[in-house]
Amino acid sequence: MNNTLIKTLSAIGVASILFTGCMNQPEKKSEADFRCHQDGVLAPEWTCTPMAEGAIASVGIAKMNAGHDKSLQRSEAMADGRDALASQISTKVSNLFKSYKATTGTGDTATFDATTSKVSKQLASQTLSGSKSIKSWTNPKTNELYLLVVVPNEPVKKAMDNAIKTSFKNDTALYQEFKAAKANGELDRELEKAAN
Repeated sequence: MNNTLIKTLSAIGVASILFTGCMNQPEKKSEADFRCHQDGVLAPEWTCTPMAEGAIASVGIAKMNAGHDKSLQRSEAMADGRDALASQISTKVSNLFKSYKATTGTGDTATFDATTSKVSKQLASQTLSGSKSIKSWTNPKTNELYLLVVVPNEPVKKAMDNAIKTSFKNDTALYQEFKAAKANGELDRELEKAAN
């Protein structure tokens, strides 16, 4: 009996050591997945990071409507993408003016703010007419339509340059600073940065 008790206790001891050892092992962690996902579904990279060579890009998204009208869904996604483009262009104009203002050293904030707003509105209406969708993807889980909406850089840059010229002509001092900065290439450098 003594032998059986020793064998049983030994077996229990070995089992508890193995069980305890298994419990103390750290769980294997899965590696992080940095691929683009939309609502848990693997999606094209452009739906997470909209980019297109030589263009300003955004993503427009629209849910499927009650009538399952795909044409309406596409129009809604396009409108959403254009809104995002207008916001980007407005931000670029604002940044351009801040950089330009820092370069020229002008202190007339009210005039610059008014001009920035005017140029942003002009650009939005002029450049968004040239926007188009170049890629689409429908999420199989949610049935949402994603569109990659772009507007080429060069027309944005030209429109920005023309809008600035037009706006600055209303203020003689600003127009003189503008011409000086343009002659030195400062504004062209800022416009180039803003268009990308």
